[in-house]
Amino acid sequence: MFLDARPRVGPARAAAWAAATLAAVAFAVPAYLLTRPSRAPAWGAAEILGLTLFFAGTIPTLATILRGSQRGLPPLPVIGALAVIQDAAFAAGALYVALVKYRLPLASLGLTVGRWSRTLLQGAAAGAAAVAGNNLGQAATVFVLGLWMGHRAADALVTRDELRTPVFRVLGRVHQPIELAALALLVGVVVPIGEELFFRGLVFGALRRRLHRHLAVLLSALFFAAAHLEPAGALSILMLGVVLAYAYEYTGSLVPGMIAHGTNNLIALLAFYQTPPG
Repeated sequence: MFLDARPRVGPARAAAWAAATLAAVAFAVPAYLLTRPSRAPAWGAAEILGLTLFFAGTIPTLATILRGSQRGLPPLPVIGALAVIQDAAFAAGALYVALVKYRLPLASLGLTVGRWSRTLLQGAAAGAAAVAGNNLGQAATVFVLGLWMGHRAADALVTRDELRTPVFRVLGRVHQPIELAALALLVGVVVPIGEELFFRGLVFGALRRRLHRHLAVLLSALFFAAAHLEPAGALSILMLGVVLAYAYEYTGSLVPGMIAHGTNNLIALLAFYQTPPG
């Protein structure tokens, strides 16, 4: 389209026209996949693909816009705004598909709570497993890379990759109690709710209806790790995804996984401030 339009309207207008068309397609395809009629009793690959394409097309663009408007602003509000918007979109997408399109109850997404004492105990157990899996994944990553480049270089590589993530880029400049409380609320509550609804409630839920439980757990965890775009931390995130999917599988509720997810994130936050990487 750009090449066809350039001789007639010039390169600038041709580029704008092509970009607008690409944006329209980027919204039209997900919208079609999400709203297309279906006789299935519940959601499947079409809705997951539609939401994934929507997030892939909008969240990086929004991140670029927010970073461009960051001049003169402290970093936490910018990163916080992006995280809130992203996880609100995760939750809204999952709720729309289950409740509006398929008219299913909240329980279809794992939004059920039995006895709170039992739920909290399940969340604590899953949280301990999540932290252990995260540490095991990081140690295994360092070990495997160390066979190739040496342990010290591998450890430095994993640390550098972790520090490039948006949250860790902010941590070194967040010290005020109110900022720390906001960051803890963000990583301990907001992120777990949004990500559990999408990755476990929607994605794992769809895979579980069609596949053996262990294969569904593995595929959903691989998708979870790939979506984070953190190569050196991929194994740790994969282990976390496995634990959270099994927590949903064996409890029938997302709440223990949300507790475990938040616990894992908060312990990582605490570990950073206890021994910040140099």
